[in-house]
Amino acid sequence: MKFDIYNLDRRLIYILVLLALILPLVLGVVVKPARMMAAERLYQVIEDLHPSAGDIAVVALDFGPNSMAENKPQAEAVVEHLLRRRIPFAMYSQYILAQTFLDSVPSEVAKRLMRENPSERWEYGKDWVNLGLKLNPAVMIQAMAESEDLVKYFKKDDHGNNLADLPAFNKVHNLENVKLFAQFTSLTGTFESYIQFLKSEKFRPLFVHGCTSITIPKAYTYLDSGQIVGLLEGVAGAAWYSELLRKQYPFRGKDDALTINTGLGVAQLLIILLVVFGNVMAFIQARRQG
Repeated sequence: MKFDIYNLDRRLIYILVLLALILPLVLGVVVKPARMMAAERLYQVIEDLHPSAGDIAVVALDFGPNSMAENKPQAEAVVEHLLRRRIPFAMYSQYILAQTFLDSVPSEVAKRLMRENPSERWEYGKDWVNLGLKLNPAVMIQAMAESEDLVKYFKKDDHGNNLADLPAFNKVHNLENVKLFAQFTSLTGTFESYIQFLKSEKFRPLFVHGCTSITIPKAYTYLDSGQIVGLLEGVAGAAWYSELLRKQYPFRGKDDALTINTGLGVAQLLIILLVVFGNVMAFIQARRQG
């Protein structure tokens, strides 16, 4: 049977790419990710945090199912780092489709850490708090920045508990107690709202950001200016952050960031090989016909 590159069934290419994406996830195969300097900066920011009693971090999950392949591994890696460092944090979202992640992300990470460290416990209310969905983001950010009592401002968590009764918020007063602010998003405009309004007259929290691949060039502008002090660039940034955690905690298992990044890398390599193969075969076929 004569091979004709011009009449190759495209479904074969789709199947090959699908297998390249799925097999690393199914088999749990990972390769070492590329080094990402912006992710290293973010990692070092959290390593250098030494909060006092009453100090917390705030994590905003402003993404939905459409970008969870990139943003969710980013959030999981940073949440894991905060939990390992025993830095209490509050979570909320401006996006209704992210509500389930506010509970699932920290809970799943905490369970994984407790399987790895059976003698240790991480608990809701002590290590993290879910503040729920917060609409009108620009107004909320300004009000939070200006508030002299964040416990009274937020009042309750997403489960109806009084924040004053939760250990994580026992000694929290105002924005100066927020030592780190992390946002992970695929939305348009929300990131700029934090840049513009997340500050008081005397204080601006350290701000780190996780973005999808398409917005990386814009995010670098804010990284270079110092308005953000760390950046996770798509799933590649999350994968390198995960690799840094593996180096520091040798008993840590593989996570979604590493497996997804491996699958994407294998699929991209396959596409490059198919492009080269197609051009070579087309050249050979043209020579034969000429």
